[in-house]
This record gives sequence, C-alpha cells and structure tokens, in this order.
Amino acid sequence: MDTGEENKTTIEARLKVLNKSLVSEENSVQYYQTLLENTAPDTDEKIGERRMYEDLQAEERKHVQVLRNMIQLWETRLKAV
Repeated sequence: MDTGEENKTTIEARLKVLNKSLVSEENSVQYYQTLLENTAPDTDEKIGERRMYEDLQAEERKHVQVLRNMIQLWETRLKAV
C-alpha cells in the first residue's frame, strides 16, 4: 500500500504521532525537574545525581525542540496539500 506519496491523511497521521511524542518528551523534562527539586545538594552523591538529572533534562529539551521543528515542517506540508 505504501505508494511513497503523502496526502492529507498520511500527514495528519504523522502529526498525531509527533504531537503524542512531544507530550511525552515534555513530560520527561518535567520529570527531571521534579527529581532536581527533590534532591538536595547536601552530599557528593546527591550532587552527582543532580548533575546527571540536569544532563538528562538537557537531552530531553533537545528532543522537544527536534519534535517542534518536525511538527512545524509537517504542518507546513499539510497546508500545501
């Protein structure tokens, strides 16, 4: 069935998946924020944990931006069909 061509329905399906993925990634950013807020920097171990949470949160923020860019691209393509 894959004709390789995009149409309104296939693009809307892509956008549906992208929007779900965006919500998931934004939830991950918030999850790491919650972990940061609940981890006091009072020991070296906790400081290490906080640094890792910050690194992971930064990575999730990159994913959020990639998804937003993809959504914008497909929304533009949807307007063109």
